[in-house]
Amino acid sequence: MAATAISIAHDAEGPSWADLPVSTPGLVLDLAVLDGNLDEMAAIARSAKVELFPHAKTHRMAEIGLRQVAHGADGLCVAKLGEAEAFAAAGVKRLFVANPIVGADKAERALALSRHVDLTLATDSEAAAASIGAVFAAAGATARMMLAIDSGLGREGVAADQAAAVAAAVHALPGVELVGIYTHEGTTYGAKDHPDLASRAKAAGAFMVGVAETIRGRGVPLPIVSLGASASAREVAHVPGVTQIRPGIYAFNDVGQIALGNASLETTAIRVIATVVSHPDPERACIDAGSKSLSTDLVPASAHRDAFPGMGLIVNAPGWVIERMSEEHGWLRWHGQGAPMPLPVGTRLEIVPNHVCMAFAMLRRASVVENGQVVAHWDGFGPGASE
Repeated sequence: MAATAISIAHDAEGPSWADLPVSTPGLVLDLAVLDGNLDEMAAIARSAKVELFPHAKTHRMAEIGLRQVAHGADGLCVAKLGEAEAFAAAGVKRLFVANPIVGADKAERALALSRHVDLTLATDSEAAAASIGAVFAAAGATARMMLAIDSGLGREGVAADQAAAVAAAVHALPGVELVGIYTHEGTTYGAKDHPDLASRAKAAGAFMVGVAETIRGRGVPLPIVSLGASASAREVAHVPGVTQIRPGIYAFNDVGQIALGNASLETTAIRVIATVVSHPDPERACIDAGSKSLSTDLVPASAHRDAFPGMGLIVNAPGWVIERMSEEHGWLRWHGQGAPMPLPVGTRLEIVPNHVCMAFAMLRRASVVENGQVVAHWDGFGPGASE
């Protein structure tokens, strides 16, 4: 298949992404584009009168989390208790841990953290919530919790027909206050086009509002209805009854967001810079960025894989596709029309990741660019934040 050439505007006075003094494979972050994305989503949340809790597991970097709050976020969403501890230490005051935690050891850590920040925890069962509530109750404290709802992804979460009963049981536990419901409407990533995306997003929002109304009918106040996906955030924010959105990828964007129509190259703040290390024949080449840098993720929806083939978009070498990955190698093959564009050994390529969360997780350091110059290096949290 032929790959479509996509151009990108560089600062005429500054270097291209590939020319920046970054060791490869390396992650580069454009500060102006990041700030523009943060401002856009904050404006959407304000116009819809919903809270914005960006999912910071996307980047796991203190500087970016604090920047999100400075640009209008109400707090941060995280995946792990360790991430919450790290962001709290950096100065973030409101945090939601959007994965269920279980057991006394995690509960003790959550209790200690709740004494310093406005902390909300997640659960999807009475048993898990009870293991946390017991520790809080013994200390004379109350754990604020939200109940996970399965909106079709089939991951964690209570089914809609069981939600009211589980919510009532959790709310009645000692040491627990159930303040909301939440979901990751991941099925929206399967949309084939923008109208399909809008339809799926609105349906997910309406579904969650309906679940909340059923739970309130059991006498649980439930002030928060929270949805979390960059794919759908722009739509679900405006669904009546939704009170909170938790997008993560929106801050940087990636090929998945471009494919869905939510972003363009100009609003994509991230590139992975890689070097061609082998060019054994005209239609094959290898780069020094493999699965440990980019992951092997394809774009989420199969409907978009003809337009966006491979494991990342090579911006400055249109027609070349990252066809396969090993741990330290990206295997490139020519998919363009006509004679292959030469890729001499030493050529530096700029790649938009298919899934930006994985690029951050793999590379764990970003070279920050402002006005065409590298001005800082930001590091992700250490291994302890994964617990």
